[in-house]
Order: sequence, then structure tokens, then C-alpha cells
Amino acid sequence: MSLLESLVVGLPVFVVLLGPLMFVHELGHFIVAKWAGIRVEEFGLGIPPRMARLFQRGETEYTLNWLPIGAFVRMTGEEDPSDPRSFAAQPKRWRFAVLFAGPFMNFVFGLVVLFVAHFAFATQPTAFHYYVLSVQPGGVAAALGVQPGDEILAVNGEPFKQPIDASHAFSASALREAVLRSAGKTLTLEVERVVDGQPQRVVLRGTVPQQLNPEAPLGVSVAFRVVASERRAYTIGEAAQAALEDFVSVWINLVRLPAELISQRMPLEQMRPVGPVGITNIGVAMLEERETQGLFPFVRFAGLISVLLGLTNLLPLPALDGGRIVFVLIEAVRGRRVDPARERWVHGVGMAFLISLSLAILILDIVAPIDVR
Repeated sequence: MSLLESLVVGLPVFVVLLGPLMFVHELGHFIVAKWAGIRVEEFGLGIPPRMARLFQRGETEYTLNWLPIGAFVRMTGEEDPSDPRSFAAQPKRWRFAVLFAGPFMNFVFGLVVLFVAHFAFATQPTAFHYYVLSVQPGGVAAALGVQPGDEILAVNGEPFKQPIDASHAFSASALREAVLRSAGKTLTLEVERVVDGQPQRVVLRGTVPQQLNPEAPLGVSVAFRVVASERRAYTIGEAAQAALEDFVSVWINLVRLPAELISQRMPLEQMRPVGPVGITNIGVAMLEERETQGLFPFVRFAGLISVLLGLTNLLPLPALDGGRIVFVLIEAVRGRRVDPARERWVHGVGMAFLISLSLAILILDIVAPIDVR
């Protein structure tokens, strides 16, 4: 796909996928700030530069901005308590509430989207292909010329579109057994391989050794790509339970992440950060699978990203909501607030760091995009 095609396809997905998540986040800040009596000078749809001034209601100006993603809230004195109606002049409980409201709205919105995904769009896989993640050096697959990214279409002339068993579990047993049956014989694999951005059908053939590792005879690690599915009907209660399970799983996986990294149970490349470009690429890939899986993966992904966005903003890093909440908690413990000038300096340094990190992730997403198949 060319750069122009990527922009034409990716930009609408970016707006549809991330725009609402960012909008509800800022809406949370806005609603609670108004409730607290804080002066909100501007509520902007999209990100500046400004396109137009829509209207003014009371003391708040509502604007439309050129970058069509999310929104922003501009409150008086976010680190300057000199104005009694500024954010910084409010009691601790209100500052905490305003800061927490953004992530909280992401959690609520994520739960709603996950419920809608399961109730209105849920599908159940019925067949899959094997997708090669890695190839063991010196193994059968390496000798045949199998490459990471190959999708196995047929083995010894037989189509290898695997049905899902009654437990709806994916298994590599069929591929394992087919290779074991070819011990000492010729093995022929037909794979789909992306060459110069275009999928091509490639036939690989070679003789298999008589002695094979029964656990991994082909010498590959595989994932499973769904190639057929059917609609699954959830009741309201079942959809709510499934949404809640997805919601909780995000929190559990985030808590487990440091231990997984330290113990090396999860490959380091699977833990790389992903920015808006990477998220958009994943969203585009999910939409491309809608003929086999419908919109369920895309809508569910949007719900999960909303929850992750809320959690990310609660990280105790300067300039993020979580970092600002830390200063409120420090004030509650020590009985007096941190000097506003010092807090502004900390958040300024934090913002510079976050912008630098975001640029690095953006470059990484472009130069070394994640495999979204």
C-alpha cells in the first residue's frame, strides 16, 4: 500500500477510532470543572489551530479546530491559584475530581463500547489458517524456505483451512500431525507470502527427516488467522458479563506486565509501545477482516483502547492526569501544596519528555510497523 493509499484509508480510521475516545476524555474534565464552578474559558472540538468560533455560552467559548480528533478544555489557571475561580485555587477534592474525570469517562465509555461490541456485533470463529510468527534455524521449515509472515494454505496438496473444534479453541495439532505423517517423505507447503506489498502464492517442497521433534516437527511458532466466522447472539446479561471480563482483563494484563517482562515470559518485541499510527494500522487491519469476522474485532478494539487510554492517563507521570493527581495527594499528606511555580516546571519537563517519547514511538511505528496480520 502506497503512502497516499495509507493516508486515504488510515486517516478516517484514525478519526473514527481515536477521536471519540479523546473527546469523551475531555468531556469528563469539562463536566466536572463546570460542576465545581471553575471558569472554563474554551471547549474546543478537534485540536488547534482554530477553524471557527461556533458560539459562546456564558463564559465558555466553543470552537471548531482543524485537526479532527478529540477535543480540549482550557480552564483558568491550571497551575496558578491567584484567581479564585481558577482550577489551581480549588479545594483538593475538586482538583482530584476534575483530573480523575477524564480517565473515568474513558473507563465508562470503554465499558459501553465493549457491551455494544458483544451485544450487536459478536462473531464466533469457525475456521482458521496458520500464520507463521518465527522459524527455528536448522529446522524443517527453514530447510523448506518458510519465512515469518507466511500463511499456510495447503499441506501436501490438501487445503489447510482448519475448522474450530467444539470448545472453540485454536490448536496447532493438525499441522503438527500432518508434518509427522510426512517423516521420511516429501512435504509440500503452499503459503501466501507478501512480496513487495502484494500477496503471492508460493509452493515450498522438500524432504522431511525421519526423526522429528514430536512437539514441534516443523520448527515454527504460529498464530491463528480467522478465515471464517458466524454471528454469535448474546443476551443483555451475557454481553454485559463479556464486556466486564474484557475490562478487567486489561487491568490484570497491565499489572502482570512488569513481571512478564522481568521473567521474559513475553517476548520484548510484543511489549513495544504503540502510538496513534500503530493503533490506526491495527484498526485498518481489523476493518480489512470484516468479511470474515464482521465489525466485532474493530468495535471491541475501540473499547479496549478507551480503557487503556484511561489507564495511561492515570500513570503517575508529570503532565498526565495521574502526575497532576500525585501533586494533589502530596498536598493532602504534607498539609500544604507544592509551590505552583515548581509544579509548573515539573509538568513542563514532563510534557517535553512525553512529546519526545511520542515522536520516537511515531517514528518507530512508521519505520518498523508492527505485524498486524
